[in-house]
Amino acid sequence: MKKLKILTLALVTSVLTLLSSGFLQAAQQAKPDVRLLIDISGSMKKNDPNNLRVPALQLVTNLLPQGAEAGVWAFGRYVNMMVPLATVDAQWQNKATSTAKKINSAGLFTNIGGVLEKASYGWSRPDSSEKRSMILLTDGMVDISKDASVNARERDKILTQILPKLKQSGVSIHTIALSQNADHELLKALSTQTDGWYQAVDSAEELQKVFLKIFEQSTERDSLPLTDNQFKVDASIEEMTLLVFKQDPLEESKLITPDNQIIQSSTNNKSVRWFTTAGYDLITVKSPQSGDWKIDAKVDPDNRVMVVSKLGLSIGKVPNNLLAGEAINYEATLLEDGEVITKPDFLSLVEAKLIQNKDGQTSRLAMFFDSGSHKFKQNFFTDSFEGVLDLTLEVKSPTFERTRNHAINIYGSPLIHEVEISEVDDLPHQLSFSVRDDIVKPESLKVNLTIQHPDGEKQYLGVDDLAMPVSIRRLPEGGKYQISVDVKGESILGRNFSVSPAPVIFEAQPTAQYLASQQQEKVEEPIKEEPAEQEPEDVVEKKEESKPESEEEKPEIAEQPETEATDWTLWLYIGLAANLLLAVLGFFGWKLIKKKGRQSSALMADELAIDEDDED
Repeated sequence: MKKLKILTLALVTSVLTLLSSGFLQAAQQAKPDVRLLIDISGSMKKNDPNNLRVPALQLVTNLLPQGAEAGVWAFGRYVNMMVPLATVDAQWQNKATSTAKKINSAGLFTNIGGVLEKASYGWSRPDSSEKRSMILLTDGMVDISKDASVNARERDKILTQILPKLKQSGVSIHTIALSQNADHELLKALSTQTDGWYQAVDSAEELQKVFLKIFEQSTERDSLPLTDNQFKVDASIEEMTLLVFKQDPLEESKLITPDNQIIQSSTNNKSVRWFTTAGYDLITVKSPQSGDWKIDAKVDPDNRVMVVSKLGLSIGKVPNNLLAGEAINYEATLLEDGEVITKPDFLSLVEAKLIQNKDGQTSRLAMFFDSGSHKFKQNFFTDSFEGVLDLTLEVKSPTFERTRNHAINIYGSPLIHEVEISEVDDLPHQLSFSVRDDIVKPESLKVNLTIQHPDGEKQYLGVDDLAMPVSIRRLPEGGKYQISVDVKGESILGRNFSVSPAPVIFEAQPTAQYLASQQQEKVEEPIKEEPAEQEPEDVVEKKEESKPESEEEKPEIAEQPETEATDWTLWLYIGLAANLLLAVLGFFGWKLIKKKGRQSSALMADELAIDEDDED
């Protein structure tokens, strides 16, 4: 008995040692289970006249990884299983490729509820070993009868009975609306409540790239970094599938191997499988040559090189839908033959980074290696951006490179606000909220406000009842108000969140009463006289002390009343005029005096002359 205990203890110790070394650490990658649901109702003749549903469906069925579970259903009035649910292999893919050509637009109705029920076969309970996805393409509304009330009851059944069951079984429903007439509200509900992807498509020409995006949300396939249609193949790659989009249906893609050999659709090579449509080429190469490859075709950002390899990635669950301001915990593990790589010498040479793309704006985040869990990690928060956040994980080492793509739909605030600005002094402004109950649970919300008034005063307020408007003090002089909002709660998927959406900002103008009072004050305001500058008391005291006694004894002279201020400018003009007049008079007077002087001199000379004559 004692020996048995010793042996048991030794066995347990050995197993724990192997586990800690990573030798038996298997990555729990969920197997994809994808169900494709294609609308064949009569309205598709108008919305998809060229039947582009066929190449879009073929794109997904050919990209599905070997070993996944998949099936294809078509629906109109009836539901038809076109490709039976089975394990994906080359035979299944060939059947799916040929069967897709049978898609038409002959259906009389749009039986969305029926196809959801039949295509969910086997999903009675959740299973963590599977990644379950439905891809639903439709251009219409729930339509199973000419009686509108019957259609309304069927729609209600989808939301209240079918959807809860699918949600409970862990299915993500990805919906594509190919028409403005589609029931967008229903399709959004199916997606958001199951953390699926919703996409509205204006033209069938977009279907192929939309299907690619949703495919990457539904499955886990590693890719190689592709720069200017060039990529590097390492020795661990067993198979690669290239997706090359065409701008011209007549274009023919070519592959250039590391030894400068050219592979094209006409090349007779058993290791190459070539599938071409008017919109893209799919080329699968088994046991590709190691080295630098090149695609001889026009560059497209959606081109892909997907690989099957001994070296791969395992990515932690990434949500398809998040609120602006929520946290993203991104984790990646390196695998070799399905087991976690724990060798420090190997991992020390690996560099991982996360590339974010938001409407063409790109940023890069380094992934940090956690030696305890053997994972590369990055935790970050989404900002106030609202829209599609594209994430690309890049993992590089001296011997291999891998990428993984994922898109996240970022919603704005869980609250929609409306401001009613008061124009009266004694009436407050009103701030009202409505809850986005399509993405959050209204009863779970806790909302706190920080109100900054134009005068700088801050007010902190908890909102207990979102159905009641919040009153905000009205300042008569108006000004800018800024209201910060903090929201905590639970999403409809049961995920707790804490976000701070963009603040509510509005500006109020001064009220009419305030402007009128300001104008009145200006009219009634008296003219203020500047007070005479007073001397300091100590100077006054010193002056008084220095006065002579006689001066002190002089009687005070009564102050003369101030006379009105004289206008010296007028007197200056009068003085100038008088001086000018005197100058003129003086000149003429001088001329007259001078003339008279000359006359007197002449008379005097005459008189002297007469006197001399008399004397003679």
